[in-house]
Amino acid sequence: MGTLTPGRIRLYAPADWFDLMADGGDREATRARCAELVRLTYPRTAAERREQFTDALVAWHDVLYADGVLMNGIVTAPLPSSGEQAAWLVFAGVVEVPESPSDLDLGELMTSVFAEHYDAAPAYTEAYATDMGMGFGFVAQPALPPAAVAEVGEEAAADPVQVGLAGALATPVGGGLGLLVVGTSLNPLQAGELAGLVAVIAGRSVFVDEAAEASEAHGAAG
Repeated sequence: MGTLTPGRIRLYAPADWFDLMADGGDREATRARCAELVRLTYPRTAAERREQFTDALVAWHDVLYADGVLMNGIVTAPLPSSGEQAAWLVFAGVVEVPESPSDLDLGELMTSVFAEHYDAAPAYTEAYATDMGMGFGFVAQPALPPAAVAEVGEEAAADPVQVGLAGALATPVGGGLGLLVVGTSLNPLQAGELAGLVAVIAGRSVFVDEAAEASEAHGAAG
């Protein structure tokens, strides 16, 4: 995600899901949490096989961490609206955005990135207000090569497979930095509900003004 000035962000995310990145660069803590997840998910699987699953999760964590991903939340639960099983992955990371961007700038940025990856425009886009200041989201149902879907646990098929995709980019009015949240669903019909979660995470998260916090702490101490 590029070289960015170090800082902090207060992520607004579900507390009851499994976030692969919750322990940051602490691989020991990450492995312990992954091992517990695998144990609970596959209680009747041989210990050696569970160890292999854990190795794969930790390796995936290392790839995401090296790329600057802050969050990789996993949702596997029935949807309240329909009872259908959700199988979602939600990623978040900090990206560079134009200085003093407008809704048009954010929309063009999101659309161009999407088009670069999927050779098509997203199905629906919308600008919206966020706690940071500005936001822009999209919903799409792109067709992915069979091999891409097989990598996340599905058997390979002969034809491209349609998935649900939702993304949101939030940034302060001054621009410079933005929080990009992207979610994927193996069921393309769940893209709208996935978009609601993605929009809330991006919309309620904020960058921490460390200078202001230090000033407040100094004032309280005085």
